[in-house]
Amino acid sequence: MKDEMDILREVSSISAGHGSIALSEILGKKITMEMPALDIVNSQEVLSRIATDQIVISVSSNILSGLKGEILFIMEEKSAFKLIDMCYRCTMPDKKGSVFTEMGFSIIKEIGNVIISSYAGALSMILKTVVIPSIPTLVSGSIQQALSLVVAPYQTEKHILLAEAVFMEPEERITGTFYLVLDSVAMERVKDACKKILESLK
Repeated sequence: MKDEMDILREVSSISAGHGSIALSEILGKKITMEMPALDIVNSQEVLSRIATDQIVISVSSNILSGLKGEILFIMEEKSAFKLIDMCYRCTMPDKKGSVFTEMGFSIIKEIGNVIISSYAGALSMILKTVVIPSIPTLVSGSIQQALSLVVAPYQTEKHILLAEAVFMEPEERITGTFYLVLDSVAMERVKDACKKILESLK
């Protein structure tokens, strides 16, 4: 799937561009978002590849139309703190985000929503159909718990798409991991769409 992966990297690039614009508008300053790493892994291996005791903040959405699947964005607790601090510096310079307040969780949920919506929009472009995510759900706990909630219903499926998301401003670089979990029919639709794009370029 080397050529198809190139198309999916382009989807990530489009998603990052849209996400950067949206985050910059929300925060009132330039924020750069990149998705530099992309991989497709066997769904049976996902949970075995992670540190199960790692505490994370996750934002997830069901895909309501266009495809059947889930979109999940996960950040380590430390990165989530940094992101909240970044947002507070942009909007309330004297406020410190040293603890997860209700406002802090709201910030993470909104940023997760921006990333998820940006990726859904980019998928819509290549599939030529409307991919709509649900209102996001936020979960704080172990990465095993966060992934299990999303991956468990799809463990009989073959593959999960993993992408790394990086937020950058002059003072900080913050990373998170983005998971696109699709059933086999949806994955085939994505592969077919990629093939059609490749054929049109010949």
